[in-house]
Amino acid sequence: MSATVNYPEAFLDRMKNVLGDEFEAFVQSLNSPSPTSIRLNPRKTVADIIYTNTEQIPWCENGRYLSERPSFTFDPLFHAGAYYVQEASSMFVEEIWKQINPENKTVKVLDLCAAPGGKSTHLLSLMNEESLLVSNELIPNRNKILQQNITKWGTANCIITQNKPEDFAVLEDYFDIILIDAPCSGEGLFRKDKNAIEEWSEKNVALCAVRQKDILEKAVNALKPGGFLIYSTCTFEAVENDERISDYGLQIADVEIQNSGQVKTNYGYQFYPHKVKGEGFYISVMKKETTDDKSQKIDTRHKTQDTRQKTAVHFLQNPDQFVEHTKNEFLFAIPQHLYADFLFLEKQLYIRQAGIFMGTVKGKDFLPSQDLALSNSIKTDLPSVELNYEEAISFLRCETPKLKTENRGWCLATFKGLNLGWMKVMDGRINNYFQKEWRILKQA
Repeated sequence: MSATVNYPEAFLDRMKNVLGDEFEAFVQSLNSPSPTSIRLNPRKTVADIIYTNTEQIPWCENGRYLSERPSFTFDPLFHAGAYYVQEASSMFVEEIWKQINPENKTVKVLDLCAAPGGKSTHLLSLMNEESLLVSNELIPNRNKILQQNITKWGTANCIITQNKPEDFAVLEDYFDIILIDAPCSGEGLFRKDKNAIEEWSEKNVALCAVRQKDILEKAVNALKPGGFLIYSTCTFEAVENDERISDYGLQIADVEIQNSGQVKTNYGYQFYPHKVKGEGFYISVMKKETTDDKSQKIDTRHKTQDTRQKTAVHFLQNPDQFVEHTKNEFLFAIPQHLYADFLFLEKQLYIRQAGIFMGTVKGKDFLPSQDLALSNSIKTDLPSVELNYEEAISFLRCETPKLKTENRGWCLATFKGLNLGWMKVMDGRINNYFQKEWRILKQA
C-alpha cells in the first residue's frame, strides 16, 4: 500500500511484523488528522473553555477532545492557565495514579524528565495539596518552558529542579512515586511532528534504549521501598518499552485498567492511533520491593520559621500557611508544610523555582511577579480590571490597553474572571507588567 507520508522503510517493516493484519489500519491512522485535546485546570474553571461539540477523554476526568483546533495563542484563557493543550493518550497517567494511590494519600513525587510540563501539571491536579511534586528538567531552555507551564497552573506545592538523573541518587528512598517519561525514538508523534520522522533511525532506537536503561538505573535509588515507578514513552518499539522493563528487575505493579482501546502488553499498556483517539504511547508501573524503612528523615526544626519581616505574603489568601524565602533580590513563598523538604532539597539539588515566586525586592519597593498573578493562592479581592477580548490580546502583547479605572497602584488584569498579569495604574497612565518573554508575537 502507498502512504501519503514517506515513513522510514525499516519502521514500516517493524510495525508490519508487530501488527500483522492491523498494519494497514495503523498506517491509515498515521495519515489521518491528529485529534486535538486539552486538559482543564480544575482550579481555574471557566464555562467558556468547554468548546462546542467536545467529548470527554475516557481515562481523564478533565480531558476533552475538541471538534477542531482553535488558535490557542489568541485565547486569553490559555495564557491564564485555564487548560493545558495535551495529547490524549498521555493523560492515561491519571488511570495509573488512581490505581496506585486510590485514597490520594500525601506523597512525594518526582517527575524526572518533566518538560514541557504536561504530566507535571496533570499530577498537580491529581495530588492533594499537602503532597510535594519535584519537577525536573536538565536542558535549560526546556526548563524555562516547564517553569512557564507550571506557573500558569498556579499550584504552590511544586519545586522545579534542573539536574541530571544521577544527581537524585543521594536522595535515597525519598520519593513515594517517580514518573519517568523517558526520551525515546518518538514514533508515536509521527503524525504530529514531521521532524520526528526525519530524525528516526534504527540506530537512534538502540541509542534511546541504552539511555533509558541508564536513567532507570540512576533513578531507582531515590524511590522508597514499596514506592511506585511509572515509566512511559511515545514509541511503539518493544526494546524501549516492554523489553526495557523486563530486564530491569522491579516488580510489575498489579493494576487493572478498564480497556478503552489500549493494548495490554506483558509489562504495561500500548496505545496505537488506529485503536484509540490519540497518539502512540506506552506506560508501565513497577513497585520497589519493600524492605526495612531507610527513608530520609527530614529535619523539621525550620518548618515554622517565620521570624523575618513579611514583605509580600499579604498578597496571598492564607499568608500564615507560607514562609517567605529570599534568594538575592528574589522573594518566594514556600508552603509551611513543605519548607523543611525545600531546605533539605536545596542542599542536594539545583533548584530553579519553588513554591510561589512572589516578585523582586528592590530597596523598599516590591515588584510582584507574573507567577504571583497566576497563583491559585493569590487573594481574590485585590484591585483588578476586567478586560474584553481585544483589550486582553493587547495586554498579552505587552501593549498598554486604553482603560478607564479608578484603581491606583498595582492592579490585576483579568479576563472572564481569571488573572492574566499585573498593571500599575498611576495618574495619567497605565504601565503593563505582563512578562515580556511570554508576550504574543504572532500576528492574527
